[in-house]
Amino acid sequence: MAGCKTMSAITANTPARGNKVHRFFIGVAIGITMFASLLAAAAPPTGNSFEAGRLERVKALGGPVIEGAVRTYYTPGYEKRARNLQRFVDGERTFVKKELGIDVPLSLAVLDPAQWKLVERQLPYSMPSVTGDPPVALMPADWSVAPPDFFPKANEVEPAAVKTATAHGLSWNEANHRAGDLIGGHELGHAVIEAYGIVPGTHWLNEMLASYVLYAFLQQERRDLLWLDQLMQAADPSDRKQRHVSLDDFEAQYMQILTTDGRNYGWYQGQFFGLVRKVYTRKGIGFLREVHAAFPEGEKWFALGNAETLRRLEDISPGFVAWARDMNALPRLPDAP
Repeated sequence: MAGCKTMSAITANTPARGNKVHRFFIGVAIGITMFASLLAAAAPPTGNSFEAGRLERVKALGGPVIEGAVRTYYTPGYEKRARNLQRFVDGERTFVKKELGIDVPLSLAVLDPAQWKLVERQLPYSMPSVTGDPPVALMPADWSVAPPDFFPKANEVEPAAVKTATAHGLSWNEANHRAGDLIGGHELGHAVIEAYGIVPGTHWLNEMLASYVLYAFLQQERRDLLWLDQLMQAADPSDRKQRHVSLDDFEAQYMQILTTDGRNYGWYQGQFFGLVRKVYTRKGIGFLREVHAAFPEGEKWFALGNAETLRRLEDISPGFVAWARDMNALPRLPDAP
């Protein structure tokens, strides 16, 4: 989940969005821990396909609804939380409309564990996601009942991260929950990329772009939340050895890494988010407009391969090729016997 993990796209090499094929996006990390046992419990679907009909299942709950541009369904007793999440996501949606000229359709469901099971039968509680046409984002109503290993513990991270939370008047758990709420912005980022007409050539670009949308929004409209950056990567620092470190591994073994090695997947999301920061410093929101031109509608999702994807991005903002090469050269854990 994206701590916003995210924030990842789980889908086959589907055709352009004009064919109304359902795609499923999961913000499985952006640095928040999800151990392999929990991910495996999600029972990854055969053939990278996911269950359709989320909106219908949400409506069938018969629960309360908050009207607005982002229609929000919620479990009774969680109205305040639902309104806060709606306000945050709608703020990002309004920002995208102003900057990119697109009106992204989105509904939001904020559910407790019991209702979650009725709506999402493939992913465990607290794993945010967005799927459907029109898309429906799913967020937990209560982070405190997430599995015990979902968020990193204070003794598992650098002391500086804990001090940052304390400096903002929050306990470590409260700060983690605040960072977790940002994953909704990563999920909306996936919907933005599709609505804008960008067809990512690779899974990793899809993840990076979703985080780019969120980061641009935070930089331009919600700088008060930028301090949560540090928490997003607290569990999986960039210098921690992983079994897989290359983009080739990420593409070739995407589902395997996602479903069997949550820390490695979170590490990748951290690498993508680090790249987002660097590119945004140089290009700002204009980067998305240039990517829109370089990865147009009509191409096939995730079908370009890393070499061609990197080549196009290098033309937009030099440094992508070197970034990929440096990742590939990192020391890694040995393969399991």
